[in-house]
Parts: sequence; C-alpha cells; structure tokens
Amino acid sequence: MPTPKAVPQRSHEAEPDLGTMLFQIAQLAAQASAPHAYCQAIIDLLATRMPGKNGFVALADEDGPRLLWAQDRRVSAPPESLRHGLTDLLLKRGRSMFLHQVEISSMLSRGQIRLIGALPDSWMGVVLKHEDKVIGALVVQSYEKERYCAADLNLLDQLAPYIAQGLTQQLRQRPCLGQGPERSDRILSVLYRITELSQSNAPLLELYGGFHQLIGELLMADNFYVALLDDSGKQLHFPYSCDDHSPVPEARPLGRGATEYLLKLNAPVLLNYQQMLTLADEGEIELLGRTSQCWLGAPLSHDGVALGALVLQDYNNPIAYGEEELKLIGYLAHHIAGVIRWRRAAERLTNNQQALEQAVLHRTQALEHEINERRRIESQLRHDALHDELTTLPNRSMIMQRLHQVLSIKARDPNFHYALLFLDLNRFKVINDSLGHLTGDRLLAQVAHRLSGCVRGSDTVARLGGDEFAILLEHLSCDNDALQSAERIQAVLAKPFYIDGEEIYSGTSIGIAFGLSQYQSPVELLRDADVAMYRAKQAHRAAPVVFDNSMREAAQHRMKLENELQRALELNQFEVHYQPVWNLASEQLVGFEALVRWRHPERGLLLPGEFIELMEETHQILPLDRWVLNQACQQFAQWQRKYPRLARVGVSVNLSSEWFNRADSLDVVMQSLKQSGLSARSLLIEITERSLLHQPDQAASVLRQLRRLGIKLMMDDFGTGYSSLSYLHRLPLDVVKVDRSFISRLHEDQRAEAVISAILNLASALGMKVNAEGIDNPKQVAMLKQMGCQYGQGYQLGRPLPAERVSDFLAGKSHTR
Repeated sequence: MPTPKAVPQRSHEAEPDLGTMLFQIAQLAAQASAPHAYCQAIIDLLATRMPGKNGFVALADEDGPRLLWAQDRRVSAPPESLRHGLTDLLLKRGRSMFLHQVEISSMLSRGQIRLIGALPDSWMGVVLKHEDKVIGALVVQSYEKERYCAADLNLLDQLAPYIAQGLTQQLRQRPCLGQGPERSDRILSVLYRITELSQSNAPLLELYGGFHQLIGELLMADNFYVALLDDSGKQLHFPYSCDDHSPVPEARPLGRGATEYLLKLNAPVLLNYQQMLTLADEGEIELLGRTSQCWLGAPLSHDGVALGALVLQDYNNPIAYGEEELKLIGYLAHHIAGVIRWRRAAERLTNNQQALEQAVLHRTQALEHEINERRRIESQLRHDALHDELTTLPNRSMIMQRLHQVLSIKARDPNFHYALLFLDLNRFKVINDSLGHLTGDRLLAQVAHRLSGCVRGSDTVARLGGDEFAILLEHLSCDNDALQSAERIQAVLAKPFYIDGEEIYSGTSIGIAFGLSQYQSPVELLRDADVAMYRAKQAHRAAPVVFDNSMREAAQHRMKLENELQRALELNQFEVHYQPVWNLASEQLVGFEALVRWRHPERGLLLPGEFIELMEETHQILPLDRWVLNQACQQFAQWQRKYPRLARVGVSVNLSSEWFNRADSLDVVMQSLKQSGLSARSLLIEITERSLLHQPDQAASVLRQLRRLGIKLMMDDFGTGYSSLSYLHRLPLDVVKVDRSFISRLHEDQRAEAVISAILNLASALGMKVNAEGIDNPKQVAMLKQMGCQYGQGYQLGRPLPAERVSDFLAGKSHTR
C-alpha cells in the first residue's frame, strides 16, 4: 500500500486530514450493505472535498469498462456501454486524468473518444488497482463552473488504492444470513409472514410484490421476477418483475431461455456470467435481454408439477449469491409454490361459482342482445346496400330507386318537374396518380360534403362510383332552376380543397337531363345525363350542358366506332405507311416516320385524326402502338438487309402517353428490337408533351433507360403542349419536331417565324436537332434551310407510302412527291 503524500492546498483554508478520510473509507468498506451502497458513500465523501456529486464506478473487463454504479443529475438513465469513452481511454492509458470541457470537445472532434452521457464542464478519473491488478476506475465530473484542479487529482490518486481495497472487499462479500438460532428465526419469520400474506384478501398479483419484499429481507433481491406456466404448460408469462436494468419480459412460448433451462432441470440453479455464456455456446440456453453477472433461480414446484420459477439477478457482482443462497431460494420457492397453487385453485373455484351464477343471466342478456344485434345488422345491411361506404352518400342503387319514384310521379302529374345532374370530377386521375389513392379518397369525401351543402332537403346526392356523382333535383319551378343549381355546384367545386397541407384544384363537368315524359326507365335518364356530361367534359369549359337528341346520336356513333376499332384490331385492318425525312441542307434521306392508317371496310383508308383520340380514351391505343412498333421494326430491318445504304437511316415510331404508366414499356420495346433484329440506333421513339403531364418523373425514367439502350428520342408537336421549356432541358432528347401549325404560317406570319427561330436557338444550345413537319411548298423549304433547320418532312418532300411502294422508292423506281 503506498505511503500517503502531502496534498497541495486547493485554497487558503486549512487542508483536511488525509488520515481521517482513509479511516472513513475503511469504515465505509466494512459497514456498507452492498457494493452500490459503498460507491454511493464514497462519492458523497468526495463531494465534501471537491466540486459536484456526479460520478460513477466502472469495473475493468476484456470487452471494455462495465458500469457498476452511477449517479448523474444530468442523465436519467445509465449508459449501456462505456466503450470508446473517456473511461475506456483512462483504463487503456493506465494513469489518472483530469480534463476540462474544451479539452474534451477537442478529443471528440478528433475522434479520439465518443461522448457518453452529457458533456461535463470538468472531468476527473483515477485507475483503481488492488494487488497490482487493475480492477476498475473511479470518475467524478462537474457541470458547474467550479472545476477540478491538480490538487483534487493528487488527493484522489492517494485515496484510490484504499477505495480499490474497499471495493474488492465489497465485491467478495455477500449479505450474511447469520448463524444458528438467529438464522433460523429470520427464515421462520419470513415463512410465517408468507403464509400470513397468502391468507389475506389481496389478489394473487399483489401477493407477488409481498413475496419480493419478504425474500429481500433474506437475500439481495433488487432484481427479481416471477415466471409462471399457463394451463397448457406451453406458454410462459411474467406476472411480476422488478428490475433496474430490463423491462418486464413479454409472455412467450417455451423456448431456450434461462428460465426454461431451470424448469427443465426442475431444481435450483446458480449461474455466473461465464457459465451463462458457456451454456449459450453449447446451445442449452439463449441469452435474452441484458445478461446478469450472477443468476439465481428456483422452480415453483408442487407435488412434482412445475408451476413456474422465482429468479434473482445481480448485474454487477459475479459472487452476489452462493451455495447458501441456492439452498435457501429452493426452500422458499417450494413454500411459495404451495401458496400459489392453493390461491390459484381457490380463485378458480370462486370464478367457477360466479360464472355459474351469471350463466343464466348472461344467456338471457345474450339472447336479447342477439335479437337486437340481428335487427341492427339488418338495418345496417339495408343502409349499406343503398349507401356509399367512402362518402356515406346514397349509391347507384338508391338513386335508381328514387328515379323510379319520380318517373311514377311524372306519369301521374305532368306538371311535376325534375332534373338529373350527372357530375364527373376533373383531373381526378392526375390527383390519384400523383398524390396517391388515399388523397383521392379524402378528396371524394370533401366533394360529397360540399355537394350535400348545395342542395335542398328534398333533393338526392348520390355517388355512382369512382369520381362520378348524380344529383336528383325535384319540384323545380322551371328548367332554369336546374341550370342555376349546376352553376352553383361548379363554383363551389372550383374552389381549392385542402388535404394534408396540399392545395388541390379539381372542378367538375356537369350534364343535365330534364325529366321529360318520354323517359320510361331510370336507365334512360342516367344514360342521357351521362352523354351530356361527356359533351361538357369535351368542351373544356366550366359550364353545364343540357342533353338533346343530337347528343344521343353522337354517343351512338362513338359506340359504333369503338366497336369497329376493336374488330379492326382483331382483323388486322390497320397498316403502316412511311413518310421520308430529309436532311434539308444535304438533301439526303435520314429516316422514315411510321404512320398508322385504318383500312375501313366501308369508308376506305382513314387517317389517324379520325380514330386515334377515341382509341386513347378507350385504352385501345396500347395494342395498336405495340402492333405498329413491331411492324415498323420488322419492315425496316428487312429493308436494311436488302439495302445496306440504309444502315445510317432510321425509323421513328410514335408512342402514346399510356405507355409511360406501364411497368413493362421498356420490355415491350426491347422485345420488338430482339424479334426483328433491328439495331437500337436505327429506332427513334416520338413522344408528345402530354405523355409527360401525368407522371413526368416516371416518364423521364423510362426515356433515360431507352436512351441508354441507344434508342434516339424525339419530342413531337413541340410548342403546342403544356410547358415545353420545363421538360426540354430535363429529358435526354435528340430531336424536337416543330408542329405543322407553325410551318404552315411560316411565309405569312412573322410571329411563326420568330417562334421557329427561338426553337432552333434553344435546341442548338441544348445540343438537339430540329425536324420541321408539314412542309407543303418550296418557300417553306428555302426559309427553313436559311434559318438552319436540320431536318424536314411533308408533302413537298415526300408523301407517306405503304410498305410495298417504299421498296420501289428505295430501289429508285418511283418518287414520293
């Protein structure tokens, strides 16, 4: 033991007697009830000599410092690990340190240590050694302005060996039960009180806390839990747990925890940390939660039947329990098991009696409840069958019932006036695709709420499905009442909706069918109001449209055309024509555009303007686009093999906006190239600005993938779309095609010339080429050449040709003009 040295004075006050402090440390080591109490007393003693009452004691371990005890006013919970902190550095260096906040911050910024807990203003630590072996470290820290000094460190250095000796003494000793009569009296007293407690009226769950308190009078029981098996013996639950370091364990099926290991042995078990690791390595147990340094448990067994277990743990002292405690816990557990079994049997008997007494009453109540519930369910089913779940509005079935009723009234009273409004929300698909279906549902609910506030009590608002609503207006004085109601509804729905902080605009298209005597069924009314709504949507203006008979004829024509187009797809009535594209400066052929035509069996050859828009609306455009792509790739691959000079000539194919909402769009293009043998660099995909409107990010991603394959990209009809400039610089485009509307006015309108010039300058700045379509006279060719336009196509340069005539054209046997 080192000889105490004189300690430099901290101030002008008289220096405290070092011998007195050493005597106090020896007293604390002998009198403290446990290592934790000893550490607390040491910190309190040091606080009388130096700043602060914050500190901790850590034990040295191969895996890094292990916290034994801590007291910190700034940190509510002790840290799980001290690795890579100041304490770890202290033990690695093996010498005392004191640091101030600036020095600690510097070490943190250099990555020498990590901050554990709060950043102190002043920190001081010493290494604790006993018999030349490092057993741990003592650390004190201050968060106040008063800092530690060299004198404090010198004093702590001299006290450290004696503190270490006391700590070793505390770690080696366990609470003593006494000997002889004293020991027996204490145990008998506890057993008597356990019996007394079990006979009280307290429920079983409260008894466990009493058992814990009584066991704590004989053993160290800071960390204690009761585990019980359920009636099946396959589930383990924990009705009582008191642990400073772990939460209450959750109920679990029997597994390989330490508790299950104890139940399997059906005998008291004492394990230290190393023994638990060995059992885990051997597969006997699975370590769950924080592993304790000393684990003591005994089965709650009665007449050879295991009910559960009592377990005590110590997370710091590996010798907290010994053989004496092992025997004692087994004895106590056996006694407590009898109490638990008796109380459980008594509770079951009481519960059975109460259940029997309540059975008739419950059954009577159950029958009454079943009758009432059946009536409620029938009422709810009737309501659900006639109402929309999302908006709670009447649904299609209910509005059809109401239409039946008003038709009957109209048949009896010709002066009865009513009207049916058919509503379809604008931009709903865009909102759904961009903001998600949950936002779309919430928008529909808000729309329903607004619509309900726009009508009278005698009117009916219904949701037909999707974003379609119907409103039945009754008892109208004149037709203008319905128009005013529709205009009021449009004004209300034109206002923004607010959902999750987003401002959303939608609006609506409204068709009106007045209740004329000609209507015989609700289906006719709903059909005509739908037709009028469709006409309103086509008009792209916020005004309701009233149905007339000409609309029905247009709708019938549209349906006929839709059916004919479906047959055309099935019977291969479409064909591809090819229009040449020229380099205006060199007058060299640079490509062809694949253009679809419909060979109608009665009307002859139809241009895309007569059917493409309808096919896009009905989604028939997808199979058509795929067919055109396959045909163009196969045909052009054949021409390239027959005419080698076409190796530098490409073919362009238009793809509709629908393709950019599909996950397989890239696969379809790659499959067409693979099956035809056409090189990717010979294919040019034309897209419109509308393709980018709904899902611009997804469309841009698909285009980039196509570009990486070597496929060239062209934006068609440039300048006529929605926000050309906002897309142009974001997309990997090779060519932009100037719309024919500008080319047709080129030699007549200076503004058209200015627009084309601006497009050429912009494309040049972005490294893109420009193709002018719709060139119909020599003047346009000359002006475009002068302006620097690279490519051109149109009737002046070459009309679209069927595939068989393109072969003659390529062979030099014909021309296209």
